[in-house]
Amino acid sequence: MKHYLGIDIGGTHIKGGVVDPLTNSIYQNIISHEELTVTDSTSSIITKIHKVIADIQTRTSLSELNGIGIAIPGPCDYSKGIVSIYGVPKFQSLFGLNLKEEIKKESHLNTLFINDASAYALGEYYAGAAKDANRSIIVTIGTGLGSTFLENDTVLNEQTEGIPEHGYLYNIPYQDGIADDYFSTRWFVNTWNTQFSNKKVSGVKEIALYALAGDRNAHSLFKKFASNFVEFITPFLQKFKPEKLIIGGNIAKASDFFLSNIQSQLEKLNLITKIDICKLWDISPLIGSAIHTSIILENMENIKEKRHTEQFIAPTNSTPTSSGEYDIYPAFPLGKSKIEKGINQLANWIEKHSQIKIDGYAGVFWDELIIKLGEELRRRGKNVRFFHASAAMKDPHTIEKMIAPYLGGDNPLFGTITDKNLMDWFDKNKLSAIQPDPEADLNIFIGIGAALSPWQAPLIYIDVPKNEIQFRMRAGVIYNLGLDYRKDNQQAYKQLYFVDWIVLNKHKKQYLPSINLLIDGQREWDELLMISGNDLREGLNKMSHNFFRVRPWFEPGAWGGQWMKNHIQGLNKEVANLAWSFELMVLENGLMFESDGYRLEVSFDFLMYSDYQNILGECAETFKYNFPIRFDFLDTFDGDNLSIQCHPRPRYIREHFNMPFTQDETYYILDCKNSPCVYLGFQDNIIPEKFQYALEESQQKAQKVDIEEFVQKHQAKKHDFFLIPNGTIHASGKDCLVLEISSAPYIFTFKMYDWIRLGLDGKPRPLNIQHGMNNLYFDRKGEKVVQELICHPCVMEENQECTIEHLSTHKEHFYDVYRYTIKNRIQMKTENKCHVCMVVEGDSIYVETEEGMKQRFNYAETFVIPAAAKSYTIINENPDKEVMLVKAFVKENVTLNPY
Repeated sequence: MKHYLGIDIGGTHIKGGVVDPLTNSIYQNIISHEELTVTDSTSSIITKIHKVIADIQTRTSLSELNGIGIAIPGPCDYSKGIVSIYGVPKFQSLFGLNLKEEIKKESHLNTLFINDASAYALGEYYAGAAKDANRSIIVTIGTGLGSTFLENDTVLNEQTEGIPEHGYLYNIPYQDGIADDYFSTRWFVNTWNTQFSNKKVSGVKEIALYALAGDRNAHSLFKKFASNFVEFITPFLQKFKPEKLIIGGNIAKASDFFLSNIQSQLEKLNLITKIDICKLWDISPLIGSAIHTSIILENMENIKEKRHTEQFIAPTNSTPTSSGEYDIYPAFPLGKSKIEKGINQLANWIEKHSQIKIDGYAGVFWDELIIKLGEELRRRGKNVRFFHASAAMKDPHTIEKMIAPYLGGDNPLFGTITDKNLMDWFDKNKLSAIQPDPEADLNIFIGIGAALSPWQAPLIYIDVPKNEIQFRMRAGVIYNLGLDYRKDNQQAYKQLYFVDWIVLNKHKKQYLPSINLLIDGQREWDELLMISGNDLREGLNKMSHNFFRVRPWFEPGAWGGQWMKNHIQGLNKEVANLAWSFELMVLENGLMFESDGYRLEVSFDFLMYSDYQNILGECAETFKYNFPIRFDFLDTFDGDNLSIQCHPRPRYIREHFNMPFTQDETYYILDCKNSPCVYLGFQDNIIPEKFQYALEESQQKAQKVDIEEFVQKHQAKKHDFFLIPNGTIHASGKDCLVLEISSAPYIFTFKMYDWIRLGLDGKPRPLNIQHGMNNLYFDRKGEKVVQELICHPCVMEENQECTIEHLSTHKEHFYDVYRYTIKNRIQMKTENKCHVCMVVEGDSIYVETEEGMKQRFNYAETFVIPAAAKSYTIINENPDKEVMLVKAFVKENVTLNPY
């Protein structure tokens, strides 16, 4: 049977002891102790912790130990071992420090942290005064007031009837302050010294000695303490109804002068709780932390899912595909020796500096990085300290209250785009209080927001693709910005969209010019890819003058089909279906760079923040960093109909969701079979009230609607083009592969009827009938739909090289679409516009730009020609076979008037 090491880090000491989990006792009385003083530096505190471990190691081999439990006061991020104690002189130098990583330098044992009051309580439960109690409250009164509410051996932290938030009593208002002001050493000392200035004391022990000598003032003070304590604790005893109330801490050593008084007062109040003094004293947190660690480690899962998806993670290396073969990992070439791989290369870069800031996006596995990087740097003989930005963040309750106005209440899908900045998540004073240790070789300030630190240090930034963030969040291994708990998937994504990504993008934009090194953080840390900030910015600028293709990603859906599975190589064929491919979407997609075969990914926003004027040209100041046009696939081959839906009008989306423009769509039928259809526009005899009643009845009673009684159904064939301006009722039918070309707000689809089916989670998908009714144009009906919403292509030019057709869009659409049938080659000028293109028939083309760059694009691949490219040549790779290409671009003189 292996033993566990329990360590208690208190205000005056560090004590460690080896605990036998069979007997819940100190094994062979192996205990070590080091004193702490207010003058201890970061290094001296850590040295003393190491001394305790080393001393114990001389009496029992670490090989005989199975783990370490650390009891430490709060606040602290106990899951990560990050010290967040602020404003306490003895611990000020540890503020923000990753103490777990420091302990690993002396021992490679699994180490878990626990609040010292909780450890104290568990020690008393396993082997002390609270043993076998079903419900108990344990309070420790010394430097401050600690408290723990126990149900058997479970620490109760959630705020419920009779239990305060986190089980903390110290911050509960009492008289003219908080409980900590009255039930602590300082209350005794301050009260005594104020009232009896001729007998100054520095601790409770001196007052107890006076009481022992018969001093009436001392007895009176203990009596006052007892009365205050009964008054304060009574409501919690009445509501929680514990079997036992245990008092511990240094002040409990003077219990002879107040315990009986407390007990008699409680009895007069008819409270039957048994009150007792702790039995284990300073041994209790050693036993509690060690046993807690033993239980957690024994129950810990061996493998935790890190990403909940059936899609493969992007490989570090990939090669271009052959002609006609869709590339799921497209990359822009940077030239030789621009990208490096591995934690060892990162350590090479970092060890050249004495201080580093490592910032990053949502979804980074910070703990794993610290472990890997710490091991590598220590292997090189570096004494490294990790300080965490999260220690300076406001508490989750405050953050939730701050962002609540943007999250739409109970609405499962919609909120309002926030106007907050990342600094709003932080306490500026705490951020400044995290200081490097001058005695360390290397200090690393790490975590989201690290760039906000006043440290003068090089900046590393870690990016994670949006799809990977969602996969990790679905697996429950990451949380929303500033939170330490998991929300359900819908609420988590809603916060990502309306809050987290907004503020993190602003932050990313602000510091893009200052990034010294960028890391692609989507893979295991041994597989990380990195690029210098200068090479990144140079690559983005070069991309903005030539061409680019974003990395698409693929998702299943309730109506998903089989076309993409059957036609696109490299996807997981074991998935049930694929509903979407996000071909071009500034919110979701990434951009891959290639060097020496490595493919490093950064988010699309980097390009817009760096070079939006080169990308958008004429309309750059209208859209700024919002890339205006979206391409995506809707796959219903052997699948099902999309939901009957509409999109908001411009004024509505601005007033309700704080979005600058709305989603005006078109459906381009890229492929189809079995005479499919598109639902579009209303029947001529539509009665809005009857339509709404049918939809609401369907939702309430789960009954089908004869949707064709209200909505028109149009036969579709390959290369047809349907126009869906905002406020238009629509849906794609089954057996289509739709290229959806639209403006790009993304999630603002009001589903109104979903064919009485369940989502992939087995639950009905949320409907937004009233939102839809508020936006629908009911005059888009009858013959008007055929005339105005089904495109009738117009041939603009025809010659030996190509045929050019105008696929005119609706007046509501701010973009236009042309189609080119190319026999050999054609030269195009951007005319200061950004062109979004796709090969919709044929195998492949080459694009050659003025700068001499040349790249192949295959069937069904979306690519972008920035306005700054000026002109480019499209070359049909196989002149014996015509290719067709569609091109979308923003119309002339577009303004975003919401009305």
